[in-house]
Amino acid sequence: MRALRWTLSAASLGAFLVAPRAAHSAGLLEITGAPNASNGLAARVLGDGPEVAYYNPALLPDAHPATVVGLFLVASHESVALSERPATADVPASIYEARLQNADGTTTRLTTRPVPTAELAEPRGDTDLSASIPYLTFGVVRAIVPKRLVLGFYAALPATKFQEQKSFFADEREQYFSNRLRFELLGDRLAQPCFSLALGGYAARWLSVGVGVDVTIGTVARTAVHVPDAADQRVVLINPDIEVTSTLSPHLGVVLRPSERLHVTSTLHFPASSDTEGENRVRFWNFTYPDGEDSVRQSYATSIAYEPLRVGLGAEWVLRERTADGTGLRVAAEARYARWSSYVDRHGEAPTTPFLDTLSGTLGAALEMGDDRLGIDVAFAPSPVPPQDGRSNYVDGDRLSADVSYETPLSVLGVKLSTTFRAFGQLVMKRQETKRADAKDPVLDEVPDGATDVTTGSALSGAAGLQTNNPGYPGYEASGWLLGGGLRVAFPDG
Repeated sequence: MRALRWTLSAASLGAFLVAPRAAHSAGLLEITGAPNASNGLAARVLGDGPEVAYYNPALLPDAHPATVVGLFLVASHESVALSERPATADVPASIYEARLQNADGTTTRLTTRPVPTAELAEPRGDTDLSASIPYLTFGVVRAIVPKRLVLGFYAALPATKFQEQKSFFADEREQYFSNRLRFELLGDRLAQPCFSLALGGYAARWLSVGVGVDVTIGTVARTAVHVPDAADQRVVLINPDIEVTSTLSPHLGVVLRPSERLHVTSTLHFPASSDTEGENRVRFWNFTYPDGEDSVRQSYATSIAYEPLRVGLGAEWVLRERTADGTGLRVAAEARYARWSSYVDRHGEAPTTPFLDTLSGTLGAALEMGDDRLGIDVAFAPSPVPPQDGRSNYVDGDRLSADVSYETPLSVLGVKLSTTFRAFGQLVMKRQETKRADAKDPVLDEVPDGATDVTTGSALSGAAGLQTNNPGYPGYEASGWLLGGGLRVAFPDG
């Protein structure tokens, strides 16, 4: 039976059935703003390039017809410093002999199976991670019927890896894996491809509307595994069956123009994520399966880069109309609501204490000087993660972002181009978390006080008090940052 249990565990790593429910993720676009566009953080209001195909397709009628290519590099850092852990919290080696005492005098096995702290595969430790990801961007704006029907396409693709999915648990279950804490809303969210296709046009002189879809490639992989010999887990027979799929997630935009100087914008992006449902199907030689079954099945679900329903409301005000020499100044403000209370984590689980809906804000300014444009934006987004004073460790913090961009014309071998330089920074503010015994969902005592020793029947040694391998106990301090910079080149039409 021990060999069978180990075989099941080993085989489950390679045997799976994957069926995505929805595969879409805005990833980088929601975290950093438009990667290398003018006024990238305020693109829902001040955008005038192909990036509005994602941010606000109602701006497409006034976007510059062009083909755009660019490169954007994002560097990130995550820091989680764990509080000192009391020695009394260690799970003792006697856990292997532990049984739960029933009221009738019988015993049952533990409902949770912690590993003795001294035998964990990875020791508990701080998180200090840095990463950098280059992105390629590509976009097109084409007028099918000038001002009435304009097509936009925008893509941002990781240059070194097409997509990254790294799951981790936000509670004591992570003891079996990395035994570290990771930021919930960073990491692999930055390594997701983004494709957007949209149409926009004027419905009236004072009104433009747009609709778009985000397109993402998904995968369906069915793998059957046969284990000929449970005593030799290195030998398995595998038959994979892989399909590639695509899914669509819609978004909408509206721009009202009550005057020449004032434009009011509204956007709606529907919830989306890259979801996977899996089922391991493992077969063994000379093994009796339960009635009606022909394999050992293990189901799981993951959800990567979840983005909630987002509603934006913004306004652009022309402080100074463009003069004869082309000088003008526009400012913008936007508020964006995000329904994070519907969040599900990387394992497809809703937090016991739901995330908080948030209201974030952005301010932007665009100074036009002839054919040049200087853009400056600042944005603040509060963390949707409630206090982590109990079992869960969803690491996050409030975010303060800023960017500066400069757009200028350039002529190469007689070809007129437009170049845009953008620099971006984001501070994930420091946040301190302390576990509390009276939390709504307190840290799990993985060695119950009433546990007994299966061999002696006496109280289990080391069971008194709280013992846990939860890496976030008794608390932690977290902070982080992102830096980005890039260049794009636009080939104007005409």
